[in-house]
Amino acid sequence: MNRASLSTSVNQHYLNKLMKLTEVMDVAASEDIVDVRGMKLVAKGARLTRSQQDTLGGHKLKKTLESSLSAEGGADNRLILETARRILDTSVPINRILGRNAGRGISPQTLLANMHFGHAMRMMITLTDRENPRALEHSVTVSLLSIGMAKKLQLSNDDQMAAALAGLLHDVGELYIDPAYLKPGKRLLPHEWAHLVIHPRIGQVLITELESYPASVARAVSEHHERLDGTGYPRQSAGGMISGPGLAVSVAEMLAGVLHKDYPLERAELALKIIPGEHPHHFLSAISGALRNQPANRPIAPSRPDENDDAAIARLWSRIADSLQAGQQMLREETLRSPRVWALIERALARIRNIERAFISTGLDAYLKNNHGLHDHDDGTLQFEKAVATREITWRLRDIARDLALNTADVATDRDMLAGLIGLLDGGLADAAVPQPQAQVQVQPLSQAQAA
Repeated sequence: MNRASLSTSVNQHYLNKLMKLTEVMDVAASEDIVDVRGMKLVAKGARLTRSQQDTLGGHKLKKTLESSLSAEGGADNRLILETARRILDTSVPINRILGRNAGRGISPQTLLANMHFGHAMRMMITLTDRENPRALEHSVTVSLLSIGMAKKLQLSNDDQMAAALAGLLHDVGELYIDPAYLKPGKRLLPHEWAHLVIHPRIGQVLITELESYPASVARAVSEHHERLDGTGYPRQSAGGMISGPGLAVSVAEMLAGVLHKDYPLERAELALKIIPGEHPHHFLSAISGALRNQPANRPIAPSRPDENDDAAIARLWSRIADSLQAGQQMLREETLRSPRVWALIERALARIRNIERAFISTGLDAYLKNNHGLHDHDDGTLQFEKAVATREITWRLRDIARDLALNTADVATDRDMLAGLIGLLDGGLADAAVPQPQAQVQVQPLSQAQAA
């Protein structure tokens, strides 16, 4: 890890959350907090209060603020185990997924009980819980599922522990991101993803600098949004470039996003297989096996099928076709463009063609026929699969828009050249593809002095 990538100032978003915590919990300095000039800002043992926010936020510190604090009554293994037990007591899908691999190595509960946390990670888990208890539940869910996926890959006990820790800590980087970009239901425009896609990298830096974990833990955190086919982020790693624990956490994080919805295993199976090559086949077989072992539970068709469904599918198909046409036209034009832009367009076209094949293979093309009412009596399974496939394909198109926007954010001519294609992929929003020039988002989460 490069010291030059670390900030000497306290991250304001982390500090705001910390100050909120001081209003409901005793947070004290575990050692003197000193700035880079040697001035003592907070004495060892002193409680932090809201009044110290400006002092801490306005100085460059000699040592990380994160490693110099402790919270009385903060999160610990007991809280994590209690949360895990509650999840296992109430989630049939998670039990079915884990049950397929329960006999392989150390039990998930034992792995969770044996986790070690220093002051900094305990504080981050505490902040996660206090900010939103559902966020801690999500983190523990991802940890449990990461263990199950690691067992499916037959990883060693050490790598299972790495996956468990990385699953629990995978989103600590979000503590350092402007909350405005994390609001539930907020639809980020393609260029706004720049504020969010760095959180795996921030998490990696935090864990590397603040904990004594094996490097595999921080690496897996950095990989939790990567995909086997290279379409993930932040590095677009592919194949053997992604570690075993990283693969386990990436699938676990995706599964956790659907397991709280209706027919969760069915949703998970469709999401895993809709674009072949995104995830290892081991994981699809784990979900399919869990499905086979549950009682027959076919999705129920809505009493009145939505008349707009077929129109939405037709619009989605048009987006795919128009995006392909726009990209192909750009390659045919004699406009001067950099090799980088050329490569970006070719990569986008390859991904769009994969999505086009997925659209057809899922049977959505059958709804393009001009036979009004033909599908009004589709059974529940078909209605369900149609809705899930439409959602997943829409997300994949938006992923490509995000990728193009982020890779052209620093060059105005490239950004303008691809603006139309980005808008098509994102859904035709007029302002979605024309970001204003902005400062590059850098990974500067810590208060570590470079000279330290």
